[in-house]
Amino acid sequence: MSTHEVIAAEVSLVFVGDNEILPIVLNSLRRKIHQVNADGVYDIRACHHTLKRKE
Repeated sequence: MSTHEVIAAEVSLVFVGDNEILPIVLNSLRRKIHQVNADGVYDIRACHHTLKRKE
């Protein structure tokens, strides 16, 4: 897909970390993920594992 469209988004509570939400959002998608743009908070093992499964 080359449209650069947003395919998922989530608004979380202030005490819920963004990196906690990424696996929940991505696991609910029934498609492969080719690119994710994110900041350093997502640079943890759990997020890497989730992204690897969605390739």
